[in-house]
Amino acid sequence: MHRDEVDRGHQPADGVRLRSLIVDVRERWRQLSASMRGDRFSARTFDARGSLNVVEVKAALREHGAVFVVNTGLRDVAGIQSVMPGLGFSAELQFSLGGRTSAATQEKWVAPGLRRMDFYPPELYLLPNNEVQYRRTSPRWVLFACLQPAVVGGRVFLHDAREVEALLSRDLVTKLEREGLSIETGFLDAAHPLKSQNYFQSWQERFDTDVREAAMARALEQTDEYDEAWWRDDGTLMTRITLPARWPSGALRFPRVALDGPSAVNGFRRFTDFTPEELAHLKSAFLSTRQGVELSAGDLVLFDNERFGHSREAFEGERHFVVGMAKDDVSDRSYPSFTGTNSNRYELKVDTAPTFSARTLHGLDFELIRREFERHGAVHVKSTGLRELSAADLKKLGFGDDDAFPWGGMHSGRTARRALTKELRATDAYPPHLWLLPHNEVLYQHELPSRLLFFSSTPCIGRTFVHSAARLQEIVQRRAPQLIDALKEHGFLIEMGFLDEKDPAKSQNYFRSWQDRFDTHDRELAERRCRESTLQFDNCWWHGSTLMTRIRVPAFHGGTMLFPRIALDAPSITNGFRRYPLGNGAELTDDEVNVLLNAFLDTREGTHWEAGDLLLVDNIRYGHSREPCSGARDIGVAMAGKLRIG
Repeated sequence: MHRDEVDRGHQPADGVRLRSLIVDVRERWRQLSASMRGDRFSARTFDARGSLNVVEVKAALREHGAVFVVNTGLRDVAGIQSVMPGLGFSAELQFSLGGRTSAATQEKWVAPGLRRMDFYPPELYLLPNNEVQYRRTSPRWVLFACLQPAVVGGRVFLHDAREVEALLSRDLVTKLEREGLSIETGFLDAAHPLKSQNYFQSWQERFDTDVREAAMARALEQTDEYDEAWWRDDGTLMTRITLPARWPSGALRFPRVALDGPSAVNGFRRFTDFTPEELAHLKSAFLSTRQGVELSAGDLVLFDNERFGHSREAFEGERHFVVGMAKDDVSDRSYPSFTGTNSNRYELKVDTAPTFSARTLHGLDFELIRREFERHGAVHVKSTGLRELSAADLKKLGFGDDDAFPWGGMHSGRTARRALTKELRATDAYPPHLWLLPHNEVLYQHELPSRLLFFSSTPCIGRTFVHSAARLQEIVQRRAPQLIDALKEHGFLIEMGFLDEKDPAKSQNYFRSWQDRFDTHDRELAERRCRESTLQFDNCWWHGSTLMTRIRVPAFHGGTMLFPRIALDAPSITNGFRRYPLGNGAELTDDEVNVLLNAFLDTREGTHWEAGDLLLVDNIRYGHSREPCSGARDIGVAMAGKLRIG
């Protein structure tokens, strides 16, 4: 089949002009690529702390779809190969197709299961793409292992397909869905005068023959990779494939973007035709969704090839990465299980050994921190150099002056408050040996802060976990849809009592006394002040010498699920007779409690506290919890913004 007339229609007649145009486009892209090397971003990281637990890393990969694994302790290719089976890249699951770079440019395989990355000019930024996306069969899971980072640049960036699609216009997405993604690639003749400038395989190398007819026949037989094939007049074997815009999972494939026109140097490659406006739109979405960190030798990048695309920044110096790929693993996930009955409640104790991933950012750049926090909703900032957090620092982060949440001073909460500095107070008291379950801060009143900041001036025990509200809802919806319906309809109640300060059991109760909470020793005045506090209480009554309170709060805010409270033991004097039933008074069943506890466990994200660390949390998009710990722990908290619920 001959398509020369089509190709000629896209080529300038003057070869000198063509080469000049290519050089001009590449030079402009080279300059832009170099300028982008200073851009910084957060990324989901898993700090292996020198000892890689493949089970934990694989769980993080399956849960989040992408993770940068640092401090692995891996030193060489053999070490990387040793952990691949546990990460889901066993020989049985290995995906070995793909790779179009000529052996004259680089050898493909480094070791069984590991190949080199396809060559791309180091001075150019490689736009995001899905791995081996030029054929119908592609790997599901991808592993990049850093053997030697570049001297300058060379970071791997990941791009969430959902985030990219959200930035594209509806018209552009519709066009992609209608037309699909077209990829045309040409394989030059080995004797082509410009073959030395083209790093793809020749058709002789690609199809393992020197006979034109045999090469064409083999191309047409490879229906997984080509829909069409034809010869150009210059002896180039052209191919085309058109792929659906979406993967079977529904995720958007990453459209390929050509930075310059078709030429012998790039194999006369063409992608889906886009207008200049559409190209600008795509590039903007791609650049706005970068996630990545500096990598060291032994670090890994793991991602779901359908949920994420990858790109690479320009670099200088030697850079060595290897790639492992795997087919989908259909083995079922297993979840931990809690059991219990109303007659045999227990205190929840969890293993503090597991390591989890967390979105991290390094360095004290206030504008960058605010941008990444707004973008992702939770970010743990490390390597800040801070030993204290001043009022000026808080203001730069959006937690000072008028932004601060009016939390009401030292007597307004349910537990005794302790000021660490003028700007920060200590986190609320809770038995350190118990896991403080995930919750939205101050979700015991009708007004709560929209964002939180935690700060540790010294290395600290007791990781603070964040929990995605969207992920929580997804898990609960799948396992207990009737609970979601009940929460939407009824919300939930929070009942708790303030003991008398003279109660013999008060020393066993860490909540405030009613005298302390309402700043009076007069029972009638305390009750009146409680009833006047309509932001915090809907009702109150006396249970002996204990002042009981109740508030009903919605289970959703703006469509986002809030974190239901769970009582792990029966109401008693030691816990202030607290109850957390549904808004209609019905208690959660044991099965519903188990579903929530498992969902809480499955959504943990967090890393260890180091000196100067900051953790910023969107109080609606994320809940937060604290793992069991023992020893000194001073974490300061600041709150900002104000939301009205209920």
